[in-house]
Amino acid sequence: MGPLEQRKKGILPQIDIAGHRYTVDIRLNELRNSDFPNKRLGLDEMVTSPDGRHYLFFYIRESKSILHASVDLVAVPQKAVLVEIPDELGLDPVGMARKYGLKDEYFLKMHPYREGLKGKITSFEKSGLPEYVAANQNLKGQPQQGMKSRKL
Repeated sequence: MGPLEQRKKGILPQIDIAGHRYTVDIRLNELRNSDFPNKRLGLDEMVTSPDGRHYLFFYIRESKSILHASVDLVAVPQKAVLVEIPDELGLDPVGMARKYGLKDEYFLKMHPYREGLKGKITSFEKSGLPEYVAANQNLKGQPQQGMKSRKL
């Protein structure tokens, strides 16, 4: 049975994020870690990409959680990466159709169902996070740590 048929029978799609499997649950607006269901990534905690068709978020591999960048962030967390994933239509077009009371196939022409979804990973060095942390350190009058990674 193919992934579309599985989805129509109620099996939720999955996405790989930095080597961790997450179940896509559009109804609850979250990605739920398949091995540790208490580890959840809320879609409403992610930022929309400039093209409007993807989500971006900083992900801490060890804790399997979203890093919320704020002015209080003055050290680069160890094992943080920038992740880009498709929006809801790219993650689960059938789930989106059901959410709005439409036929399962409604979005499939423009958003075909794909299996093997995988988040695009950008290392923290290339993510802009070190520069953001350096700017925060300047605001707080702390010495800069450079590109060194520090555990939070």
